[in-house]
Amino acid sequence: MAKKILVVDDDPFILAVVEKFLKLKGFQVVTTTDPELAFRLAEKEKPDLLISDVAMPGVDGFTLLRSLKQDSITKHIPLMLLTATDKIADVEKGFASGAQAYLLKPIDWDRAWPKIQAILGNP
Repeated sequence: MAKKILVVDDDPFILAVVEKFLKLKGFQVVTTTDPELAFRLAEKEKPDLLISDVAMPGVDGFTLLRSLKQDSITKHIPLMLLTATDKIADVEKGFASGAQAYLLKPIDWDRAWPKIQAILGNP
């Protein structure tokens, strides 16, 4: 059975690009543009990985990750952040929030793919 990845990004174009890449790699992909819905989807879908944008209206990626790590159902889900910034303070905040890796926008899939494999193993 294919591993499942939940992707959260408020930009539908970015969401579609990430979804297409992951499906081509053989993953099941669940997407949402709503970070509040992402928490409920994580509980329901129990993904093998969650990739979340950082800068989203309402609930940002840092808050979403902290909430997931505090919940007994979702705390085991590996987390990656998707962001347009590589500021050291943001990277540190992301890791403190529970992220295992960062993907920078625009996504360089040659660099992103090994990070995904490192977290999930070879799909």
